[in-house]
Amino acid sequence: MRLKVLLLVLFVTFCIGVRAQQARSSTTTAKPARQDVQAVTVITQALTVGGGATALKAIADYTASGNITYHEKSDVQGTVTMKGLGSIAVRLDASLPSGTRSWAIHDGVAVTKREDGKIIQFAPNPKAPSSDAFPYVTPLFPSGLAFPYRQLSNILGNPSFGLSYKGIVQADAHSVHDVQAQRVSASGFDPMSKYHIRDFFIDTATLQIVMIQDTVPKNVVHQVHYSNYNTASAVLVPFTISEQLGGQSTWTVQLTQFTFNSGLQDSDFALQ
Repeated sequence: MRLKVLLLVLFVTFCIGVRAQQARSSTTTAKPARQDVQAVTVITQALTVGGGATALKAIADYTASGNITYHEKSDVQGTVTMKGLGSIAVRLDASLPSGTRSWAIHDGVAVTKREDGKIIQFAPNPKAPSSDAFPYVTPLFPSGLAFPYRQLSNILGNPSFGLSYKGIVQADAHSVHDVQAQRVSASGFDPMSKYHIRDFFIDTATLQIVMIQDTVPKNVVHQVHYSNYNTASAVLVPFTISEQLGGQSTWTVQLTQFTFNSGLQDSDFALQ
């Protein structure tokens, strides 16, 4: 009997200690994520080339237009308009021979509208385990799809993102710095942490962003390649963008025009 009482006391004491630790953790401010010096140096230099952090952060929205090729069983070509708002909203509208194909992400939800008018919607499940049983995870900085330097300005100095320098590697026949950014959960536990990592491959000579790489569900490698840079409104933007998913090319965009701060609103990213 005394042994049972002793075990009960120990168990209660342990539970009280755990709850106290949880209470302390909930009231403790999360420490800023670590950003190593070399990674910060490369990004700072790249932002200077891109137009400067101040100028990049002053851009609230963008609209880009040009031509798109979807790499399907046979290539499908058309004209395209790409829009971005802040860091969380992006929209792509492609006018194709079969009709208009649209895709948008806003408030974490991805919506696709096919040429026949059918709308398909995907929303993330924050409680899903890392078993890849879920079909969709909101990408980091979706609006940066056509404006990669804005992504760097959002990450540098952001306490929610860790930065690490992975060295010099080869990408698209360029010698590039591999700088990895990872969004860190304030609680310290993130079952989908592998989907909150993004590598930026920055040319060692020009400091242009050559490629961005991350992972999507089912452990599929997702890459966006950038080239043909020019300045628009004093910032550097890529006029050629292509996407690869699992090593397969999905689309290529050749842009002809970029405009900024035209006053886009949340409603401009709603597909109906």
